[in-house]
Amino acid sequence: MGLKYIEQVKSVVLFLLIILSFTLTFSIWTFSPVIQTNEAAIVDISIAEKKKLEDIIKPYRMIISQENVLKGSFASQPIDFVLNKMKTWEIQTVELASNKVNMEQINEFVKTPNRASFFFTADVPIEILGNILTFADHNFPKAYFNRLVIDWNEDSSDNMTLYFISTSQQKVYKATAEKTDKLGFVERTIEQAEAMQVYNEIVRNNKLSLYVSSSPENIISYSYSIKEINPNKFKDALFNNPSLVRSNSVSMSEQQYTDDNALMNVNFPYKSLNYVHPASENENPGNPLELIQNSLNFINEHSGWTDDYRYSRMNTANRQINYQLYFAGLPVFSKDTLTEISQYWGIDRVYRYYRPFYTLDVPFPLKTRQVQLASGQSIYDFLSTATDINMNSIDDVMIGFYLSRDDDQSLFNLEPSWYYQESGSWIRISPELLGGAKFGLE
Repeated sequence: MGLKYIEQVKSVVLFLLIILSFTLTFSIWTFSPVIQTNEAAIVDISIAEKKKLEDIIKPYRMIISQENVLKGSFASQPIDFVLNKMKTWEIQTVELASNKVNMEQINEFVKTPNRASFFFTADVPIEILGNILTFADHNFPKAYFNRLVIDWNEDSSDNMTLYFISTSQQKVYKATAEKTDKLGFVERTIEQAEAMQVYNEIVRNNKLSLYVSSSPENIISYSYSIKEINPNKFKDALFNNPSLVRSNSVSMSEQQYTDDNALMNVNFPYKSLNYVHPASENENPGNPLELIQNSLNFINEHSGWTDDYRYSRMNTANRQINYQLYFAGLPVFSKDTLTEISQYWGIDRVYRYYRPFYTLDVPFPLKTRQVQLASGQSIYDFLSTATDINMNSIDDVMIGFYLSRDDDQSLFNLEPSWYYQESGSWIRISPELLGGAKFGLE
């Protein structure tokens, strides 16, 4: 009986072997091995937010000049209103208006009636505005400005004149703005001015005027339990291959991250980190336009805009660019923690990156209170009587927040204070300095 079916069994086995052979051959042909490489996987790091140029290049003050009165504000709302209106205009060719103006002429630009003036903390390349506003002609002069003046005086047309003034180079450029809805713009701007403080012009011989409030300022003070950002997120964003980074505790207050190319030091009490890539150091001067654009793109790559940071200064000689922390429209300064982002640009990449790793962007403060500060005029009068202050060296007077820890180190306080600027640095007029000075306040 078994012999009867042996040939059939052989045929079935042979058939199965043939099918198995085809299957194995097909598997070999279509096999794709997993190749191990030493290249780092691309990780999408998103720490906070991305920003646009218009978010980081912003004025810190606006002055509106009307007949016999100056109105001023540092608040974001009226400043943003005018800047947003400007985005709808068509701006014509930017041309040189004056190659050399003196300080009195610059002061005249601000106080001439029917003008709005914007003050910037540092020179801005005019060309960068081509990425923010609408220009009919993109052949920009290689020039800078730190004051932008809008003039609606000239005639009954719908055009207005823009003046781009560099107080350091003492040059003025101008352009005509068309499609402005001039009547509507002027009416709304005057409405904005009604809620602004009256400002005094402090005229100084052969110096730029100072513009200060004529009445006391009411500013809110805040207390926060600020949020720290895990430094490991910055490690993942800044190093080429985070998995190869070595971590070393330098002390109770400092942590160090290294690989074969870069170093990052984290200072926990100061809430700051300092990243350096030594091989990319570049001693050649930087291009201002490239410094601004590269620095913006670099921080956007890891969504590193943790708060309202604004372009504050630049040094093209050492390829440095800085962004100052702002809160509620005012700059923030501190001795207890870092309030600036600094970048030094090297060869095709950032050479040094120094910044805070905390954020004030939390839903609600734990405490608030209203503080009445003396008027800017009173502060200037006080400074004039101080024997250790050279009034000719003062470049500006303004309000800022002083960020400090409370006594038990658990909270950070944002206390409004008056500051004066000297040689590019902002110096706080502390309560101790003011002492028992009388400002006419109850």
